[in-house]
Amino acid sequence: MKRWSWILLALVAATIRATAHAEDPAQEEHPAAQEKSAGAEEKSPVAQEKDACKQEEQQKGTSAPASSVKCAVKVMFQSRIRRRKDDEPVEMTAGSPPLQTEDTETPGDRNLEINMGVLGESGGGEHRHELPVLDINYGVGDTLQFSYSIPYVFARQAVTHAAGEEEMTSAHGVGDSSVQLKYRFYDNTDTGLSFAIAPLVQFRTPGANREVSEGRTVTVLPLIATREYANASITANAGVELSAGEQRYFGSFAVGRRISDTVAVLAEVAGNNLNAADDKRVLLDFGVRRKISGSQSISAALGRDIQAGGGQAKQVYFTLMYQRMFGE
Repeated sequence: MKRWSWILLALVAATIRATAHAEDPAQEEHPAAQEKSAGAEEKSPVAQEKDACKQEEQQKGTSAPASSVKCAVKVMFQSRIRRRKDDEPVEMTAGSPPLQTEDTETPGDRNLEINMGVLGESGGGEHRHELPVLDINYGVGDTLQFSYSIPYVFARQAVTHAAGEEEMTSAHGVGDSSVQLKYRFYDNTDTGLSFAIAPLVQFRTPGANREVSEGRTVTVLPLIATREYANASITANAGVELSAGEQRYFGSFAVGRRISDTVAVLAEVAGNNLNAADDKRVLLDFGVRRKISGSQSISAALGRDIQAGGGQAKQVYFTLMYQRMFGE
């Protein structure tokens, strides 16, 4: 078995082990200790919400240990809203940014999310760097997200002339724009499972440099699934890319794990052009996300093709993004 296959299997195994660990009921505060601390500082909003959840579950007949575990997952880790309270831990959902895999989360009603940073890919003497790339997301209700993104591109690529001669050329300018609508149509907070669709249209930005444009309008139709546990998450994408009468299939699988209140580690394997042998690419990507505050985070990822069809040069990919949330 290839080395990358062993790496992926190890990541999946680590995620499965993580699902077996939830909050330890033994860590619940003893009633006597609760009375002793009654005059202390008021509990945080997250702790209050968690206590209310436990009380509701126990009224339904759920045991104290079971309600403790269930509410730890339900209250602390399974919000699909990206806007976090300052006392909540870092988002561990495996998705963008910094991965290519898309997740089911949305910014929340009337919240604005702005991502700004650098995307790059290079290999075989060619490169394409988006510096900066601006990605704007706006939440409508708790399940809808409208997005617009636009990059400034620096590209170096091979161009074949009519006589068959190949030449390396460089160009830069505003790249293609994309608009997207994400809708989370299923969300089970008890199990941590959610599904979303996120159709996207990419097109040449009016007046932009044609030399850095894809030169075509592309429609992307993905189906997204996310499953979250107390300390880990799994995300999967599958879909089709439509352009000029062609259909290209893609898919990805990603895992995330919180290693502290402020840091989460991520990994993914993603495949593009899966039904076109000469254009197919499969990449392995590793990332990290660090929480700065409830409304700010920074993330990065580094990856490489593990398979490139048709004699294509394998490429290296990198991402560095800053995220800022505005709203309630």
